[in-house]
Amino acid sequence: MAIGFLQAPYFSKPYVLTSEARSIGVSTDADSVAVSLTCKGETFFSVDLYAFEGVIELYDPGALVEDFFIRKDLICETVTVKFGSMTRDITFLYCEDVMPPTFNPARDLLMSANARRVHADSQITVAALPKDPYVPFVIKAVGHDSDGNVSSVQYANNINLATAKYTIWSVAQIVSIVTGKNASMPIENPLADVLFFSVKNGGGMAMFYITPSPAFLTFRFRNIFNVPELLDVEGVMEMKSETSRENARCSGDIVQYDRRTDRTYQITTGPLPSDEVESLVQLISSHSVQIYVDGAFYDVVIDDHTCEDSTDDESLTVIKFTWRFKGRRPVIFNSSMFGISSRASGVFSDEYSPEYE
Repeated sequence: MAIGFLQAPYFSKPYVLTSEARSIGVSTDADSVAVSLTCKGETFFSVDLYAFEGVIELYDPGALVEDFFIRKDLICETVTVKFGSMTRDITFLYCEDVMPPTFNPARDLLMSANARRVHADSQITVAALPKDPYVPFVIKAVGHDSDGNVSSVQYANNINLATAKYTIWSVAQIVSIVTGKNASMPIENPLADVLFFSVKNGGGMAMFYITPSPAFLTFRFRNIFNVPELLDVEGVMEMKSETSRENARCSGDIVQYDRRTDRTYQITTGPLPSDEVESLVQLISSHSVQIYVDGAFYDVVIDDHTCEDSTDDESLTVIKFTWRFKGRRPVIFNSSMFGISSRASGVFSDEYSPEYE
């Protein structure tokens, strides 16, 4: 039985985006061929395909790889494609969208946006494909020195990305290093405060601007590269509770059963810069979304959203979306959550005394 792979434009690439893998085919004189996809020793897809005019094609293999990567929490792995006795190893990078020609997965960061606002107690995710066993990340912070002058501090951190492909840092940890408060990493000429910082790896760089905010939500979501990103969302939130029940009459009395309380939360963001719009869009369309409250992550489902991004200079982009907890029962928290204070707290932290002229 003669068989050979048909040439595809992405066969020569070191990394193949799943969004660009539209088909893989072979030429053969056989009537049918056994086709399989294997990754890390597990065959996650197998089928017998029949030839048409001497050609057998497997359409949209990228979707099959994406489904497997989601189940196994993978970002980039080598998949063995087998048609009969012929095999080919392809290194796939999970990617849900069609990327521009300038995108280089070996150089660029695997993040939803290259700039965003963060807060003093935020956490950030930085993802990249490993160039070497240990990837140097260069962090450069800008702020004021002890004399009040604008200054900058830079340091490097080597991270092993061979397995996870991403790392998570806390903003407080970075600030403590560049301000000289971390004894394990002494810094020359430390800053007195930090306004923003950048994280650079190879040719990719992300900017993070530290802003004060009394209320925000922290979501964890899988971006288009299946990387778990953390995103702070500022805005106004409304909570709605609805209880459904069934009534039955038992011995003349009305008895209620099948009671179910649904709580939905609607968030209207403040005006968003363009980079944060893309991050919010990926959050809303993500296959996995969680919220961070009281030191734990809870699975949530986004039901509805409105996003109208305009090129009008007088229009500011605002996104509205509704979410709820994935579980059947309502969730109660000990702490204040995203601006909704507990019932024991008042409007003001201090006693309010109006003044009159």
